[in-house]
Amino acid sequence: MFGEKIKQLRENANLYQKELADVLNVTSQTISGWEINRTTPDYDTLVKIANYFNVSTDYLLNNEKKASEYEDKLIEKEALRKALINSGYMQDGEDLSKDELKKLMDFIKINKKYIKDSK
Repeated sequence: MFGEKIKQLRENANLYQKELADVLNVTSQTISGWEINRTTPDYDTLVKIANYFNVSTDYLLNNEKKASEYEDKLIEKEALRKALINSGYMQDGEDLSKDELKKLMDFIKINKKYIKDSK
């Protein structure tokens, strides 16, 4: 549940437990405890995690009925990021802002038919 989500988000962001711990002002042991579902964060920390990864607290707690939509979006975003890196439009370690990524995803969705037809 929560542990799997936090681990997936952390790994998708290419962060070590220590790096995420530093961002959240907790220890890496705390992150480890969350990831194996031994402990859970307090409310304020849960909100920090949600804000950092740009997800809802409901998503983290698996209360959201459409949690798979978030997972699908994370997979799409990571695939897009890798494609941009592989094609030379971005460097590894570089990231797009949330707004830039949304605009690019919208552009692709709008132009998907054109892209497919131009092969």
